[in-house]
Amino acid sequence: MSSVLPLRGSQAGLPTARSAATPARQSHLAQRPDVDGLRGVAVLSVLAVHSFPQWLKGGFIGVDIFFVLSGFLITGVLLQSLESGRFSYLDFYRRRVRRILPALCLVLSATLAAGVLFTFPYETRRLGAHVEAGALFISNFTLWQEAGYFDVSSEAKPLLHLWSLGIEEQFYLVWPVAVVLLFKLRRWALWLICGALLASFFCNVYYVGTKPSATFFLPPTRFWELMTGALLADLTQYHGGGPVAWLKQRVPAASWLHRRMADGLAAMGLAMLGVALWMIDKTDHFPGWWALLPTGGTFALLAAGPGTWVNRQLLSQPILRFYGAISYPLYLWHWPLLSFPVIMGIPLTHEVRVMILIASVVLAALTYELLEKPIRFGRLAGPRTPLLLCLSLCFVGLGGWVVMKTDGLLNTYPESVRGIAAAQLRFDYAEYRVDKCMARLHQGPEIFTDECIDLRDSTRKLLFIWGDSHAASLYPGLAKLVRDDEKGYRLAQFTAAACPPLLMTPSKAAAPCQRTNAYILQRIAEERPATVLMAAHWKLYGTEPGVIDAHMENLRETVRHLKSLGVQRVVVFGHLPTWTIAQPNLLLRQWQQTGSLPERSSEYLDQASLSTDKIVENALTDSGAVYVSPIAQLCNASGCLVSTHRHGLYHSVTNDDNHLTTYGSELLIERSRAAVFNGAGLRYTTPYMRLSQTPSRL
Repeated sequence: MSSVLPLRGSQAGLPTARSAATPARQSHLAQRPDVDGLRGVAVLSVLAVHSFPQWLKGGFIGVDIFFVLSGFLITGVLLQSLESGRFSYLDFYRRRVRRILPALCLVLSATLAAGVLFTFPYETRRLGAHVEAGALFISNFTLWQEAGYFDVSSEAKPLLHLWSLGIEEQFYLVWPVAVVLLFKLRRWALWLICGALLASFFCNVYYVGTKPSATFFLPPTRFWELMTGALLADLTQYHGGGPVAWLKQRVPAASWLHRRMADGLAAMGLAMLGVALWMIDKTDHFPGWWALLPTGGTFALLAAGPGTWVNRQLLSQPILRFYGAISYPLYLWHWPLLSFPVIMGIPLTHEVRVMILIASVVLAALTYELLEKPIRFGRLAGPRTPLLLCLSLCFVGLGGWVVMKTDGLLNTYPESVRGIAAAQLRFDYAEYRVDKCMARLHQGPEIFTDECIDLRDSTRKLLFIWGDSHAASLYPGLAKLVRDDEKGYRLAQFTAAACPPLLMTPSKAAAPCQRTNAYILQRIAEERPATVLMAAHWKLYGTEPGVIDAHMENLRETVRHLKSLGVQRVVVFGHLPTWTIAQPNLLLRQWQQTGSLPERSSEYLDQASLSTDKIVENALTDSGAVYVSPIAQLCNASGCLVSTHRHGLYHSVTNDDNHLTTYGSELLIERSRAAVFNGAGLRYTTPYMRLSQTPSRL
């Protein structure tokens, strides 16, 4: 998350309003210390939630505060320019360029350089794409298209925070034109603003449950927050000096309500922000109705004016104003600094997080003093500066495009390890038959095609694959074995991302999972397969003691149900070895450090995958199912298999941190062949806990 931080009135060189305008109507454009303080609150909230999410889970609402502030101040700038007769589109965008591009160019350049130096091709290519999107102000669209089951975590995207920069700049493409039109239709302006605001808000509420990623990232469901600030600017300029002034005119001047109205509104706004920071977390449907708290709270604080006790004594504190002044570069710097350690596998301890925050503040202050101020107000504020800044941004964006198009500089790696370097790059799920026999996160059973069941020879026994993407990852190995050796079998594959093969759907499963599994069970009843093979990323659906116990009872009941349908053999695969970083990166890091590649490793091995595999094994004792332990087949006391060597080339066993490559799938299925086709269960060959005590290389 990020924000474009709006211009302060005095710094923007704003034109004066017409002499006919009252001081109350001009006040929202004057320099207000409380506005700087609100910026400080916003940026500190987001830094807190990114650095210590367990302390302030709702801190991401700082972006919503920025949205309202930005809409309020920029609309005020536009209205005042129009009132004075000095409005110019060119002048408006010159100011935006001076405000946004200096720090943005610097941070994008530094992030791209760090990516080339310290990341591997998959992360480097993605970073190049994000640099290009950031330079074009379309990061929100890029991130929306990436969202899904196979997407990497947000912490591994150094430019994730530019999504809101895209929202604001897209708003500024259309809003000046709209304000000019509204200025001409002043009689209807308030109603048109309210109508557009409500339309955007209700789109947000309507779609947040069914299309959460689109609602979070796309302009139509976010513009209402900026327009809330725009509404206040219009009310202040043309409707009695704002809500408070308008209401005061309608109550007796000597009344308690008249004296305390502004203070009460400010206190209510502060309370709304406090409730939002405390109650909202990332698991809630957001923005949705929840966004009314930070948006309404910011509106109330701005509307109350700078003279209230809250705005004067709290928001105008020098420390908050300092962070408000550097809030834009601070927001740009902090997220890449927090993200790169995650990509590089460096633990983010409390001490590391504190050092990163200190570094972020130092870099932000230097950027503000040495770059932003000279370009906006000082010796570098020449007439050609905006053009040079735009050219610089184009150059940085072109650099991102080159890095993306060269697959993260893939050809700089020797051919022998290029297959490992390309593992994540080439992982497009095609070998899992995605969109045909594996549904994506929000797809239902309607995507399954006729080729999901091999009908070429109905005399062969049918082996039916059911489960999530871990089950789909077994298909390449099974297909090769059936094609080459086990010719008495044919395959059926019905798999879905984040949808475990269970009768009762876990709460953490994908939304269409219950409908998908009902359809799959119906197909099993119709096709009467000889063998049903079940596999899943079991720990994905919860590892808490009560939760995992319920899932295991659910699994046993599912096995009994399949037996009641006439399935002769039920084969259950336990948990695949998973890693805390992408396995190809683990191998490339080892290669960079030693010049060699390990066959086995326990470094960065997720111990929870080992213990979960054992839990699944114990749950299936005496269940009638054949149990296959991937841990037993791929791991021993020296670690788990991480690479294979064929024809002079090395290949990773896993595409990312938990999904098998085609090579890994063929390896696991070959080793599990007896269990799958003959019914002999395969279990641990060595105590799994010993793996955590072994070295990373043979």
